[in-house]
Amino acid sequence: MTDPEVLPAALAFGRLDFTNPSVLRRAAPAVADGVAVLDVGPGVRVHRPADAGGALPVVVWCHAGGFCIGSAADDDRLCARLATGADAIVVAVDYRLAPEHPYPAALDDGYTVLTWLASGGLPGADPARIAVAGASAGGGLAAGLALLARDSGGPALAFQLLTQPVLDDRLGTASMRAGAGAAVFSRADAETCWAHYLRGLRGAPVPVYAAPLRATDLAGVAPAYVLAAGLDCLRDEAIAYALAMQRDGVPVELHVVPGVPHGFGAVAPKARVSRAAVAEYVSVLRAALHRGEPT
Repeated sequence: MTDPEVLPAALAFGRLDFTNPSVLRRAAPAVADGVAVLDVGPGVRVHRPADAGGALPVVVWCHAGGFCIGSAADDDRLCARLATGADAIVVAVDYRLAPEHPYPAALDDGYTVLTWLASGGLPGADPARIAVAGASAGGGLAAGLALLARDSGGPALAFQLLTQPVLDDRLGTASMRAGAGAAVFSRADAETCWAHYLRGLRGAPVPVYAAPLRATDLAGVAPAYVLAAGLDCLRDEAIAYALAMQRDGVPVELHVVPGVPHGFGAVAPKARVSRAAVAEYVSVLRAALHRGEPT
């Protein structure tokens, strides 16, 4: 079954050609009300609730785009919703894009932001309450950042929110094998995006920080929420990653949304299922970052 609200939007959205990413890079939407937005130097876009008082927790957000398109400003509305709903500062990372800047450029940019926040670099941000989050390739980057933070001795993370994450360059899951004709994002798109992102490795082994599902030990990474789309070629790697974290003792919540393709929230933001997903992101982030506070 396919979602009757999302399917027409997904068909109208069509397909993206990731072969030449520069053609797909585009301008950002307007900023939502209720949030102050500030670009703090190159590559860092801060969304702070306009009426914020005191130190707030921080969500480091990594945008979608197959590692090769998109920008932090593309997610202004979503980041504003997360900021106001979760009562948090959302720091969107405008990371460098492949193929011009292959792995580890995007990961390095995200980790630089993490360490800056943990050192108290952003006034009004609580360095003891930092989450990483992201969608699609950004979800893969967020997972990589959680692994890197664990293995580098910090920063300590409170949570990771991974929605429809790109996690495995090996493309061997059942959903990926069946995903040749998947709406919005297909197996061929995944092959192209991974080729752009990993081109700098030149045949060297792929690190777990690039493809987190390659990790054999996930113990000690931050607690997680993982969302997979039922019609997504990436569905099974998201499920596998959540189960692997659970196996290694990480508190994890997994949701599989039936009947929707990859990027359903972007292609049909007003659909009931999309609005429900965003409301859930807000709820789990608020619970994780304000644990122990009076409600």
